[in-house]
Amino acid sequence: MKATAGALALGSVTVTLRVLNMLAWIVLARLLDPQDFGLVALAMIVFSATDIFAGLGMEPAIIHSKKEPGKIAFPAFVATSAASTVLFLLIFLGPALWSSILGTNALIPLIRVLSLLVLLDALAIVPRALLKKELLFGRVSSAKFVAEIVNISASLLLVYLGFGLWSLIYGKLLSSFVRFIILWVSYPGWAWLRPIPLRWSEMRDLFSFGFRYMGSGLLSFFNSKWDDWLVGRVLGPAALGFYSKAYNFTNQIIVGFNREVIGGVLFPSYATIQDEKQRLSRIYLKSLGVVALIMTPLSMGVLVIASELVPLLLGVKWLPMAATLQIFALMALIRPLSGSTSPLFKAIGRPEYNFRAGLVLTAVTAPLIFLLLDFGINGVAVAVTTAHVVGMLFNMYQLNKLLPGIALKMVSEVVPILFAGSMMMIAVQISKSPLIQFAGGEADAFALVGMILVGGIIYGVVAFLMRRELILETFQLTLAVLRPKSRWAIGGELDG
Repeated sequence: MKATAGALALGSVTVTLRVLNMLAWIVLARLLDPQDFGLVALAMIVFSATDIFAGLGMEPAIIHSKKEPGKIAFPAFVATSAASTVLFLLIFLGPALWSSILGTNALIPLIRVLSLLVLLDALAIVPRALLKKELLFGRVSSAKFVAEIVNISASLLLVYLGFGLWSLIYGKLLSSFVRFIILWVSYPGWAWLRPIPLRWSEMRDLFSFGFRYMGSGLLSFFNSKWDDWLVGRVLGPAALGFYSKAYNFTNQIIVGFNREVIGGVLFPSYATIQDEKQRLSRIYLKSLGVVALIMTPLSMGVLVIASELVPLLLGVKWLPMAATLQIFALMALIRPLSGSTSPLFKAIGRPEYNFRAGLVLTAVTAPLIFLLLDFGINGVAVAVTTAHVVGMLFNMYQLNKLLPGIALKMVSEVVPILFAGSMMMIAVQISKSPLIQFAGGEADAFALVGMILVGGIIYGVVAFLMRRELILETFQLTLAVLRPKSRWAIGGELDG
């Protein structure tokens, strides 16, 4: 119950932020060029990598540790501070090197300014981990929500003031600064600043788990970013702008759920019952059902209306991304199944299973991308999507070894929801022609809203008929989360 309520609390924030981000991006996409987004996406590849090295795996290590926070907070803070300082200097003093690796000198000023992200993000690692360890997800949600609102507001304001792509850069920096300030204020006592003797036993345990986590993190980074690098370097920043935004439009909500909800909420909850396999299985399956219930209509909805959605919302200059958007919408269907296994592997002390899954994903992705690169961004998207299907099947195999019989239960959990999504797609496709004709022969806002309403109604009815118990329980928990003084309240303490 607590894990599911925590997932709903942070999940509601995640979905809200993704919707707001999407709306903001629609405005920014009309004011900036695809190449602007491509350059920023290329620059952020560097900082996605530094997140792994600066963190040293300390956040999951703190959460997984059974020791008192006061004994591990300061050592973890010293480790992340030292690592982030070294990385900051390497990037700030050598932006030309990173720009040459990424394929364009236009990135030099962007990388130098963005290097501050390394320090700012590192300052948030330990307090965020301590809050999650104590299941204070409401405070983590608040920091994330406010920081993202700052990012959106600052970026929109600056782009209207004529700052161009620098609007995106300054928005990210300001957001990171606000997030670390809120997280510091949210955890009383600042245990990570109270010096204690650095005992090797504490450091060894943290580094042992953290470094194993880093191994899977590095593979995850490679698998999620090297296609961006290849597209940007070979096909150009404008192509990367189309490619990255098609991915973000469909899969960022899934990634957010996997990282913030499944990883951020369920991993700490799983860690508290890591030795009780039956409870782990039950909580995991229920959480998987909730995530699939939310994600399925979003991904399948984008798949069926992409051709009408892109030109209406973004303008004709973004039309080259429509087909890529549909391919990535297909990938978004399988991401919850695959990504949801990661926190379970970590919680029971087997992060190497994530490393193995990363190796499989890499082994499939690399040859496929080079094989299909001649087909442009659509070919790369097909390669990545195919690799994720294989990765999902391998993760189900691994999980079934740890929790025998769970693979079939995973399938039975999501098949009814996928069926409801399929009925939704059929209904929307049938409604397209009459709605467009009623709108005067063009897919305007009225027709698009009509398609969304038709799809929403059909999905809701079919899903309710097939998963009535899950939907009612999710609804009840959602009300509990939103109740001001409830023990499950977003702003309250989820450790009660």
